[in-house]
Amino acid sequence: MIEPAIVPTKAPNLPVAGPVYDQSYFNQILNTLRLYFVQIDNFSRITSTVRYGTTAQRPAVGQTTGQMYFDTTLGYPIFYNGTKWVNSSGAAV
Repeated sequence: MIEPAIVPTKAPNLPVAGPVYDQSYFNQILNTLRLYFVQIDNFSRITSTVRYGTTAQRPAVGQTTGQMYFDTTLGYPIFYNGTKWVNSSGAAV
């Protein structure tokens, strides 16, 4: 048996042109994406080799913000926040 085709009773709505955005909006999006991917690149470079040692062996120079160091004296990882070493809760160690 052949079933009859269903015919719409009215024409479908045609898509309406989207909003027009200012160029500064696109620039903000592009800058955000650039910062995001640069951060990923820097993160992978920094954390590719996790340094470890005692509290006395912590690096004193050459740290980058966000660098991780596993302190074997404390028994947990610590992070450099740009000025000092902190634990995961942000307290100086």
